Amino acid sequence: MLKLVWDSSALVNIKEPNAQGYSPAHSLWKDLADGWISGPYQNIIPAIASFELSAAVSRKRREDVNMLYEFWLIGENEIIYPIDSNFLEKCSSLVQEEGFNTLRGADLIFACIAKIEVGILVTLDNHFDSVSDRIQVLNLNDSRENAEYSSDARLIGQGTQ
Repeated sequence: MLKLVWDSSALVNIKEPNAQGYSPAHSLWKDLADGWISGPYQNIIPAIASFELSAAVSRKRREDVNMLYEFWLIGENEIIYPIDSNFLEKCSSLVQEEGFNTLRGADLIFACIAKIEVGILVTLDNHFDSVSDRIQVLNLNDSRENAEYSSDARLIGQGTQ
């Protein structure tokens, strides 16, 4: 099963199209839901992302950007990933490893989930170079103008086993 771990930057981008109305995160989410990327998949939404999402939406609304508070992302292929004592135990040694020990805040959480779940981290942040040899990262910045991700063999081949 293809597992995608969505960081906050990618989640916010779902509702944040460019001037032409295109959003790489929304396009990927829709391609998965519509079956353009075939096979079973799971969108993993880290619990912390819901707070980061709310904060980002509030900030954008203060800047007069018209964005809904509600995102309605949870469906049959999505899970909210708990940040609890079980997760902390699984990460206790991982956070000290080379690369992971350079990440900050929620980026460390997202990377740990991708490692533990053997998933692909979906992001628009450029902070994950230090762990890109340890986890799979799908940087949607390469798809800002069109769906470059659609040729990614990890997605077409159903991610990792």
